[in-house]
Amino acid sequence: MTSTETAPPVGPSAPGTGSTARERREAKARRRRTVRLSVAVTVVAVLTLGGGASAWYVLSSADDLADQTAAARQLLTASDGKVEDSSTRVALTAQIDAADAFLAEPLLTRVLTGNEETAEALTAATDDVRTAMVEFARTQVEQARAGLGAAEARALKYYEATEGLGADEGVRARLQGAIDSTANAGTAADQSLAGTDLAALERAARDLSTSRSVITLATDTLAEAQDAVTCPEDDQTWHPDSGKVPESDLAPIPWDPGFRIRADVLESFVALDAAYQAEFGVHLTINSAYRTYEEQTELYDPSSPIAAAPGCSNHGLGLAVDIGGGVQTFDTPQYTWLKQNAGAHGWTHPDFAEPDGRVPEPWHWESELARPES
Repeated sequence: MTSTETAPPVGPSAPGTGSTARERREAKARRRRTVRLSVAVTVVAVLTLGGGASAWYVLSSADDLADQTAAARQLLTASDGKVEDSSTRVALTAQIDAADAFLAEPLLTRVLTGNEETAEALTAATDDVRTAMVEFARTQVEQARAGLGAAEARALKYYEATEGLGADEGVRARLQGAIDSTANAGTAADQSLAGTDLAALERAARDLSTSRSVITLATDTLAEAQDAVTCPEDDQTWHPDSGKVPESDLAPIPWDPGFRIRADVLESFVALDAAYQAEFGVHLTINSAYRTYEEQTELYDPSSPIAAAPGCSNHGLGLAVDIGGGVQTFDTPQYTWLKQNAGAHGWTHPDFAEPDGRVPEPWHWESELARPES
């Protein structure tokens, strides 16, 4: 019998139903290589046939991205410590790294992928950091403005309170000049806050801080000059509020409300009393606390070191108390306990009142706020 079927053609089999998995993979890889080679040949042809213009465009785009990356890196360095939210700097760092990685790719890869996405992402991250820097600078200006305002208020208080008290008028005049000069810094700050110029904002913050330093120094100089005239001892400091603390800033001592101290130190004094009660079973005995200017004037005797001159006493600031009940004598259990425990509650026995001090006064105790530098 003669067969009518023909034999299959001999030769390499095309990938299909009868192909093995390996054959199919190899065929797919061959097709990918062919496509890439075709694209590369096309690109080269375009660059060649298009002449220098096409080549210049590709290289110019790379140069632009490189310049953009360099500028972004400079901004990243400049923004250190000048943004509130560090995540913006982290994002910019990531985009700079991405741009560096793109620029490191072969020319053909850059041509095929393009740099538009990389450049746009880098621009967005750069803008975010610059915006964050502007907002941070605005905050710095506002804080510096507030600080200068507080310094101006203190300066005015000292200037007005020293009138006619014998302080050097040249010193007072210099303080008045410093007060007047702050107006320019304030005007510049207002102008900078109305815009988004980073350099102007940073300059305004610096100028405000400088003005604050100038006016603070002039105020301190006047305070020292008034000290020299009013307070006979080096450990005494003249203060315009001494004996003139507003009623709203004072608070009665709970177990002896006839005496008052400054409200912001009352809690610490109550805590000290509670610990004293736990040890001795009684409250601290109060013999004196806040004194008005007039009360200090009545107590003051220039021939005696016991009471400070009006304006020079921490009693007048509501930051000192005189304690009895055994504390008024050195080396008693009560005095010794206070020496060992008062500091834990923010109260201290000043050096001038120690047994070997200028005026030995075991009964005189002060809040640590009265002598912040000691």
